[in-house]
Amino acid sequence: MTSGQGDAPEVEFVEALVELRAEASVPDLVAWCSRYGIDVVPMAAGTLITGSGRQFAVAFGVPVKDRSRPRTLPVPPGLDSTARSVTVLPTPTLGVRDRLP
Repeated sequence: MTSGQGDAPEVEFVEALVELRAEASVPDLVAWCSRYGIDVVPMAAGTLITGSGRQFAVAFGVPVKDRSRPRTLPVPPGLDSTARSVTVLPTPTLGVRDRLP
């Protein structure tokens, strides 16, 4: 995978947090994401999903462009009974804190 720095949006590596509905389970999310080639990583609070910008655009119906801040994606039909929200994480900027006073 690529770092996302300078890559075209469709090939850029994307990470997003998914808040599951109370009655949903991680296997429900895995089943939906696997249709789009998106990986799922369960976390203590929420679930991390990862894939290319192209995979996210196909799955969620919108391109993932500006990643300078967190961005909420629309929850598509078919995932709405599983996910409460999907938030794309901003692109990491490694080393920025090292340059700050």
